[in-house]
Amino acid sequence: IMGNPIGFDQKIQRSYLDFTASELRYMAKSAMYGKMDGYLRTFIKGDKARTNTVTILLKIWCPGDDDHKRLQREALEAFLQTTEEEKLAFHWGLTMLAYPFFAAVAEEMGTLLKLQNEAPSQQLGRKIKLLYGDKRRVEVALSAVLGSMKAWGLVKAGEQNIYKPQAKLVIDNASTKNWILEVLLRVSEFKTMPLPMVNTQTLFFPFEFAVHIAELETKRIKVDRQGLDGYMLSLV
Repeated sequence: IMGNPIGFDQKIQRSYLDFTASELRYMAKSAMYGKMDGYLRTFIKGDKARTNTVTILLKIWCPGDDDHKRLQREALEAFLQTTEEEKLAFHWGLTMLAYPFFAAVAEEMGTLLKLQNEAPSQQLGRKIKLLYGDKRRVEVALSAVLGSMKAWGLVKAGEQNIYKPQAKLVIDNASTKNWILEVLLRVSEFKTMPLPMVNTQTLFFPFEFAVHIAELETKRIKVDRQGLDGYMLSLV
């Protein structure tokens, strides 16, 4: 992973993401830069920090030329009619797709929380530096990611920067669960997953969603039966 660009270098507030997703429904990307710059001036005084923040927000939410623009469009279409839990799942999933660095931190934090119910930032830092190198920009990006996760209310930070889980956010909507599952299969190193693993994986650790075989949309998820009641899932 060492050569991968990081890109995520600003703490992103939940309100910035909500604003971006809400406004993008009605505006072209070209018009969004000015609109968002104006909106963020109240919160971010430095021009460079503000420009970087706009870039991050648009990369997350604005459908581009990459292979996940359909997922962005689906999230945009659903956004205003959906629950707070689902809005956060869309923010989380799209951020992982846009920024593999964010996904790497999420996976590592989810793993630590599952094993020991806490994730000391030092321990996280050691693992992430093994993946990305011990550079200043890695530290800046890690701080931006952890600050963002905390700002979205998905983890809490205790003494000595030890992160703890919040109560899991329950996702019940079948189409949102299918959307999450597709993001998961795109982001995860496992391109094929047994169904039970989907419900216990760590990339979407702040969320709880029990995916049942009857809910799967087979247009996007390929289901291979194994044995009497085993199912392997992969992207179509």
